[in-house]
Amino acid sequence: MFYTDDDMKIYEGEPAPPEKTPGEESAQQYVAHRENGNLEKTRQMGELLAQTLVGDSSRLAGDPCYRQKLVLLSFLVSDELEAGLTDGILLKSAAAAFRNKVEELDPEIFAVITDSTAFTLYILHDRKVGDDQCGKVLAELCERDGDEDLIREGNTLAEEYRALFSGIIQSYTFK
Repeated sequence: MFYTDDDMKIYEGEPAPPEKTPGEESAQQYVAHRENGNLEKTRQMGELLAQTLVGDSSRLAGDPCYRQKLVLLSFLVSDELEAGLTDGILLKSAAAAFRNKVEELDPEIFAVITDSTAFTLYILHDRKVGDDQCGKVLAELCERDGDEDLIREGNTLAEEYRALFSGIIQSYTFK
């Protein structure tokens, strides 16, 4: 017996659900993060990072490069958040909590660390060189290019705070 195409039936199953738009997916992820406590954790993390930076600012007080060192620390917070939080929603939440808490705790420090020119120089150096030698940028910003002592001091500061901020970030687990 021979069958023709007309004799065959093709099962098409249930129709596929309509695809979600990127905005709908983001909204769904945001709600999931809020419900499972991830957003609360990122808020706490950002606030702890801010308290650490503001609290340690007194350690740098009186330093001729005080303002530039604060910008360096702020850059390190941002860089470590990007390295530690791969989910964009969580990253933005922690970064916003950090900025808001710094502004609340010390508006003067907030004004210093939002100096976009200095911050951008650290970003460009990090992308271009890809090392932890932030001391060179610090020396440039302090108008002391080539000052080996300041470069070394900046590198040591960066290494110390990178480890501190990374440890804080890694201490949080997310669902």
